[in-house]
Amino acid sequence: MRTVLAPLQLQGLGTPLVESLMSYFCRLADVHQVTPKQLAKVLFNDSAYLSIDDAPELKTIDLNPRIFCTHSARTAVVVERLERLTGANHLACGTLLRLRGVLSRNQTGSCVKRRRWCPLCYAQHDDTVVEPLAWWITQITTCPLHGARLVDRCARCGSYQRDWRVGPARKLCIKCGFSLKFYDATRIEGTSWEAWCQLEMLKVIEHIATPGSAEVSPNASTAFIAKVVQLASDAERQWQVSRETRKMRVLGHRLATIFDMAARWGTTPMDILLRPEEAISPGLFESNIETSEPPPKRAFNKRGYCLCEHTMRRLLTLPDTTALPPFRHLCLEYAVSLPNFRRKNSELCAKYGNERKRRIEIAKRTRFEVASSYVAKLIEQLQRSGKRLHRMNAVTQMRREIHVTKDIARSAIRVALAKMNASREIQPFDKVSQGDVSSSSQPRA
Repeated sequence: MRTVLAPLQLQGLGTPLVESLMSYFCRLADVHQVTPKQLAKVLFNDSAYLSIDDAPELKTIDLNPRIFCTHSARTAVVVERLERLTGANHLACGTLLRLRGVLSRNQTGSCVKRRRWCPLCYAQHDDTVVEPLAWWITQITTCPLHGARLVDRCARCGSYQRDWRVGPARKLCIKCGFSLKFYDATRIEGTSWEAWCQLEMLKVIEHIATPGSAEVSPNASTAFIAKVVQLASDAERQWQVSRETRKMRVLGHRLATIFDMAARWGTTPMDILLRPEEAISPGLFESNIETSEPPPKRAFNKRGYCLCEHTMRRLLTLPDTTALPPFRHLCLEYAVSLPNFRRKNSELCAKYGNERKRRIEIAKRTRFEVASSYVAKLIEQLQRSGKRLHRMNAVTQMRREIHVTKDIARSAIRVALAKMNASREIQPFDKVSQGDVSSSSQPRA
């Protein structure tokens, strides 16, 4: 069958290392030698050939990597349109669409916010790497193939990487060009909770990546909770569940919540998703699983508040020509709360803000005066040589030599030209007035 796009197939079906739909989309763009944004224009147009009944509207601006991995209605539209254009089957196995009825509808907690990768996988493959869906799942912290810790920053400059890069450039840092194959500590031992979550999540991914496997019950988590409540409490001592809690349960649960319920009850997430009524039977599954501990509460950063206040007072004593850093940068440097510090030191913050604005205006005025003087000398040199002023070249020259911004350079040129034009208009008027005075001073015949 002839298709509009290349008939690529999703790799790794039926395995925990199934390819993500985002990786499939990048490979498709690389095959057609276009950018993902250009390919999205073909995918997200509004032609009759690609229309789907009762589907949310998609635009090019919706080119979000999480749409290609989660379980939203837009993910279903992307899968449907890609299958029509490429003729490929089972593209939904590269997403979490098969868990759509169970997971939370607001998509929170399913995927990570930034692109992650395994340095050993990048080093092992010279050509395009097929990135698995597991790299985008929150419960996966290490590479299932090598055991290396998944990273999201460059090892040299520490910058995050763009999601949509295709070809060999995907393995290079977007900022410094350093290879993403290297990392200082690729094997970092995690906690037992992370290891258990990753092991169980790989089983879930393998199940949803297998075409023809058993479907997940939409009411699996709700049925499990109902059975647990019925079994764990007496009929006379059941706690009353609030209306807000009941409403939130109807919207679905996060993956982290399902994993936490399974660990506390001594079962597995797969049993909750496939066999919720059988999963509540005690003594049949692994027990005493160490769940994640809540993050420790941080003590009040008294030293940071004192340092921030002392630094601001010292900065105010510097000369007027010294530019002051933004207030939020100081709060981030000393790890203090910006609203709390501003509430406790309102007078100091107001004084610092006004002084910083005043120094910014002084710096702008000084730079404008320097630029005006430079333009005046430049126009004088051009008049002597008989050359004309080229504005773009003059702006570039000013930015290179006196290090002013483009706006200040343009403003200085406009002011200088306005003064020159005004002097040209006034000059003939002065000559006429002088002639009238000389003629009136002569005696009449």
